[in-house]
Amino acid sequence: MDRTQFMVLALLTLASFMTALDSTIVILALPVMLTALHSDLSTLVWVILIYILAVTVFSTQLGKLGDLKGRARMFNLGMILFGIGSALCGLSTSAMELIGFRTIQALGGSLMTSNTMAIASDYFRPEERGFVFGTTSMGWNLGAVAGILAGGVITTFIGWRWIFYVNVPIAIFSFIMGLAYLRDRGVRIKQDFDIYGAVTLGLSLGLLSMAGITYAGVGYNNAVGLMTLSGLALFVIFIYIETRAKSPLISLRLFRIKMFTLSSLSYFFQYMANNAILFLLIMYLQGVRGLNPFYASIWLVPGYLLGSIAATFGGRLADRSDARVIASVGLTLQAVAYVLYDTLLTLTTPFYYITIIASISGIGAGMFFAANGKMVMFDVPRDMYGIASGTNRTIGNIGILLSFIIAIVVSSMAIPRSVAFQIFVGTSILTPSLMAPFINSLHMAFRASLALIAVAIATSWSRTRVPMAQQRKVVNKS
Repeated sequence: MDRTQFMVLALLTLASFMTALDSTIVILALPVMLTALHSDLSTLVWVILIYILAVTVFSTQLGKLGDLKGRARMFNLGMILFGIGSALCGLSTSAMELIGFRTIQALGGSLMTSNTMAIASDYFRPEERGFVFGTTSMGWNLGAVAGILAGGVITTFIGWRWIFYVNVPIAIFSFIMGLAYLRDRGVRIKQDFDIYGAVTLGLSLGLLSMAGITYAGVGYNNAVGLMTLSGLALFVIFIYIETRAKSPLISLRLFRIKMFTLSSLSYFFQYMANNAILFLLIMYLQGVRGLNPFYASIWLVPGYLLGSIAATFGGRLADRSDARVIASVGLTLQAVAYVLYDTLLTLTTPFYYITIIASISGIGAGMFFAANGKMVMFDVPRDMYGIASGTNRTIGNIGILLSFIIAIVVSSMAIPRSVAFQIFVGTSILTPSLMAPFINSLHMAFRASLALIAVAIATSWSRTRVPMAQQRKVVNKS
């Protein structure tokens, strides 16, 4: 690896670190922001949702922009927009302002994440990409850990606004380094933008999110049913639009590539299973066991740390052997963790059990992300790196959004809806009479997530093994 490649990898890893840090750090600050901004939980939870939703809708379109205007240029623009959005979030005086500024932040995050895999594929040969994606996955895991730790410390001792301000100097430094080292190496491809598809997908996911939030807050009513049906109908319309669009939001040409399709589906089901488990575990530690958000998260930190290490080693192994096996073994470890959660989680489970199980899951996730990232881009033509990177991110983000909705809906089915959000953000704990029903709902969620991870394992194993000799042929073509 030469100096330029090293700096590019460092920038991509730092971008993953920063976006992951901002996702976990916000969750822990919600109780304080709730009071400071004089808001209610059903409104403030959109600080989380709007970011995921915006990144989901923007990612593929901005991947196209990278193909058209240059991936390095768009990555750098995303970095500075992320910094500006973070500064504005810190200056917010109301919940609505904060939600609006989070959208700007999400736009910057989308420009970075939608071009990350494409830039990596431009700068690194196929037999090197397992290590590259493993390293960026390590950055994501370390960012999530830093967010958990920094969220508690900053919110408690400095002030919630600094959870956003902390991004600003990192963004400025990364922007300067990007200007110095990143260069566009991809082929410039002129593509139309799928405005109708983006709007339809955004409305569909937005309505489904609102339906889940409303159900969790007040229960089922006609509005929830109407939003759910409308969201599903719009998603069907979105699929129809994609079959007719000249340059669709999600390129159908990509789904003719079996390796890309199966790898992206593995991402989708893994994200949907894993993130729902994480949300519900935090609710268990806070609502059932009475821990505050900071200490509740501390028990999960070792899993993230071990996941970071596993991502690096998993990436190396994926470069030297069958990446499909590494990814599938990682998913299998996560399935084992879900079985252990379902078997061992009770009202009195020792906390170190949770740390051990979370570590098994974290190691599995690290192995999966490192190897699967290599497989996603393996057969994608160079002129579609940007759109493939954005499409893959879109699919993964839809899974994350659905996982959040699943977590909220599952928890509100077992406990009074008036306390469901409060438990999630750490402002309340369950009374003894509600703890057992909530534990039962957790076991249902673990089994549902186990079914989802089983689908991910099936799609992962169904991919064709790529011999090293074939990888070398692809290297020569690249």
